[in-house]
Amino acid sequence: MNRSILTAMLIFAGLVLYMASGLVFRGEKGAEPLITDATGPPLLAVRVRESAAEPVAREILVTGHTAPNRGVRVRAEVAGRVEAVLAERGSRVSRCDVILRLAEDDRGQRVEEARSRVEQRRQEYEAARRLRDRDLQSPVAVATALAELRAAERMLRQAELDMERTVVRAPFDGVLNERMVEEGDYVSASDPLAHVLDLDPLLVVGEVLETQAPLVPEGSAARARLAGGREVGGFIRYRSHEAAADTRTVRVEMVFPNPGGEIGAGLTANLVVEAERVAAHAVSPAHVSIADDGRFGVKYVDEDDRVRFIEADIVRSTPDALYLGGLPETIRLITVGQGFAMEGDRVDALPEQRAR
Repeated sequence: MNRSILTAMLIFAGLVLYMASGLVFRGEKGAEPLITDATGPPLLAVRVRESAAEPVAREILVTGHTAPNRGVRVRAEVAGRVEAVLAERGSRVSRCDVILRLAEDDRGQRVEEARSRVEQRRQEYEAARRLRDRDLQSPVAVATALAELRAAERMLRQAELDMERTVVRAPFDGVLNERMVEEGDYVSASDPLAHVLDLDPLLVVGEVLETQAPLVPEGSAARARLAGGREVGGFIRYRSHEAAADTRTVRVEMVFPNPGGEIGAGLTANLVVEAERVAAHAVSPAHVSIADDGRFGVKYVDEDDRVRFIEADIVRSTPDALYLGGLPETIRLITVGQGFAMEGDRVDALPEQRAR
């Protein structure tokens, strides 16, 4: 045989042997390679951690927003020109504080005329009653005089109300969130004048799935995570008894103290409600797996060193771990290599302390 051909064949055989050696011996660094045993095909080495379940309160997470305890659009009850503005936007107001005044125009004169008419009708009624007592007046005439007196009194009360309604007051303690008019504007009856919000207490409003609604009873403790990381505690004040027709979700409201209206309405907030306590495993998000059919769970090694996949549900989440329910009391959780280990495969399970 030609010497050059023989040399090439020897080199090729050496390369094959070198590459094969990487499949049966562990490297010093990096991912765990395949190993062999004496009776079967090569085994994948994976790292496992003994995990035990612990009692954890199930959390129901709801994306929502802050909302005022109540809000009112104050409207004009009479027509008129805005004569004075006494509260600025964003200012705090107390119940019955004057927000603005409308011009009285001739309303004062109407009140005086109505009072004079009431006095006239009262005298006419008293005269008719005295004449009736002397049998000089019929009962019908007395009743007519009384009816005219009552009509005059109603007209006086209406004139007084029109005068009072020129002064627009805050309906409750809160914040003047918006004012729609300025001094000199003319308004008609029912025109919006101001928007007043009650921000203490404050609400967090969200929608829960219809299957979760029974786990969120009224009066149950809850907390909310606000934008920026702040967390506040309160309780569920209200749960709707009717699901939305389009989404099949149920509205829930958490209430919490907000002294001074420090936190505003309309801000993003995640509502967290604690339900029943269940057994759950603390698992890093890096150790979860998604099955081919989309199921969420983890992979573990059974007593025969075979890989098993089990579906799990998230009981609680923290920045560092997921608490998963629906798992056995204790498992050997695969922490390294779960992406390469297929369900049913036999593997070489290395405890985490041995792998370091």
